[in-house]
Amino acid sequence: MFHTYVDTEYSPEKCFLCNGTGHDESGNCEACGGQGDVLVAQPSRICHLCSGSGNLEIGICRACGGSGWALL
Repeated sequence: MFHTYVDTEYSPEKCFLCNGTGHDESGNCEACGGQGDVLVAQPSRICHLCSGSGNLEIGICRACGGSGWALL
């Protein structure tokens, strides 16, 4: 299912931080809010900073908010 916002199409993609489960070790996943997926502008692009993992050595990737998907 596609959603359209200001001439941009968005589609749900699996959250990389929780691997689509919606949960992490502390409870609900911060990146997807427990949903297991996030809306991503299409065409979808994996975050270049964390290579789609949602994590960096210092913690959650701030570029993608932990979702693993690029925001641009």
